[in-house]
Amino acid sequence: MKLHTTYLEGAVLPTVVVAALVMLTATLGLLALWEQETLLFTRTQRLRQARADVESAALLYRLHPDERALTAAGGYLLYDSLPQSRIFVRREPWGLYELLHITTADSLVASSRIVGAEPDPARTLFYADDRTAVTLAGDTRLHGTLRLPQNGLTYGRVGAEFYRGEEVPRTAIRSSAAMLPAPSAAVAARIGALFAFAQQLPAAGDLPDSLGISFRDPTVALRLGTAEIGGCTLRGRIVLAADELRIDSACRLENVLVCARKVTVGSGARIAAQLFARDTVVVEPCAVLEYPSGICAGRYAELGDRATADGYVIVRDTVRHKKMAASYRQSRTARVRGLLHADGAAQVQGIVAGCAELRQVVYFSPQGYYKDMLYDLTLLENPATAQPLWYGGAEAVRRKEAVCVE
Repeated sequence: MKLHTTYLEGAVLPTVVVAALVMLTATLGLLALWEQETLLFTRTQRLRQARADVESAALLYRLHPDERALTAAGGYLLYDSLPQSRIFVRREPWGLYELLHITTADSLVASSRIVGAEPDPARTLFYADDRTAVTLAGDTRLHGTLRLPQNGLTYGRVGAEFYRGEEVPRTAIRSSAAMLPAPSAAVAARIGALFAFAQQLPAAGDLPDSLGISFRDPTVALRLGTAEIGGCTLRGRIVLAADELRIDSACRLENVLVCARKVTVGSGARIAAQLFARDTVVVEPCAVLEYPSGICAGRYAELGDRATADGYVIVRDTVRHKKMAASYRQSRTARVRGLLHADGAAQVQGIVAGCAELRQVVYFSPQGYYKDMLYDLTLLENPATAQPLWYGGAEAVRRKEAVCVE
């Protein structure tokens, strides 16, 4: 019996080895790709969950700002069954708003927001009760809930011009108190501390053309003397101090604090800033203070033709003048969205969308002035704009997010 032996050619074995290596490499590549895709999917899911946790924490804080467990140093566990859902919440003042910082336990997501107070729907107008009726004249239209003196309101005229607005329904009228609501002691102290801090700053010299500071970093403070700024961009956690400051239309400010004796916002400027003035703030025609901005003046504030202030306007002229003089003037084409608080004689025209708190209104005409008269004012409800934390200590007041400043 003969045995037949089969011999493989020499070139076949290397080919089999190479093919096996190629298949093994491909398999390892597929395994690595699968592992990478799994890790990417896991990270994506974790990132999505972390963002959801941050939003949940922000919502909880807005609804329950007095809940101390949320801001505890050891963090707050959103879900007992998920250890990774621990978040850290920290708040601090920024002007008359709050800065809310939220970070996940693994620092995967960190968020900073500017928040204010939820608007009170039962308070569109508050007019201090000096036992004198408020007179409506011109094309005045009042909406929402109106808190008026005990003698209510009347419809009058200026010269030969009779009232031509809408009649106010009696169901919209409530009684007001004798005095305007005052800010909390904490807010008054905060404003005083801001002015004291600004006065102690050394001179900064020339401003940089561009400066951006994250709200998670320490505050950068710059002090000028009497100056006009233009052609620069300042963004973020910056305090700009001066004696008398004019902001040109070529200057861009984003969420900064300005502290001075007098501040003028030039015609055509568009800025987002909170302006604190010991004396005067003037917003020239066509200038825009973008949301969330604010004006806090110690003696006088003025909004020119087609000027806009989105956030708040607060004037506290508590000096009783012997001669009638306006502490606040708003042009008939100007607009305020948010809170208008005028503790002094105020000529208010144009549009106020939010809440108006007025000690006394005056309409100045060429023939003289009319006390307790609203002339050509449109007052609207506005649930969308966060108001300043002017009454600060009321921690139970719900918060409203104004803007995310990450």
